[in-house]
Amino acid sequence: MEKKPKVLNKLGKFILLYSTTLLDSFLSDDYDKRVEKKDSAYIYTKLQEASLQNSLLVLQLKTEKVDKFEVLVGWVTGKNLSKDQIAIKVKDNPQLIRVVSIENIDKISTLSPTGKNVKFAR
Repeated sequence: MEKKPKVLNKLGKFILLYSTTLLDSFLSDDYDKRVEKKDSAYIYTKLQEASLQNSLLVLQLKTEKVDKFEVLVGWVTGKNLSKDQIAIKVKDNPQLIRVVSIENIDKISTLSPTGKNVKFAR
């Protein structure tokens, strides 16, 4: 009979912890900002790796239109990236360099010269 209260006590603590975490993430916008910041940091590291390996990038960008998105294909120009923006040399027009905000990147796919493919979506 003593084992039931221990199991119920552990289950109660788990439910209490889970419900407070869920309530906190539901009521505060800080959770969304933390997730967005984490995703942006991951994209930044993948872009740095792509820059060092001279990988081909395929970026899906968010646009202001609701149902539309833009696809950009090219290479990272320069080895130094800023935390907020990246310069892409467009594949179709090598003379065109496009500056893209990291916040506007929705999906990223890289193809290294060795054939390694990396994909990420927010």
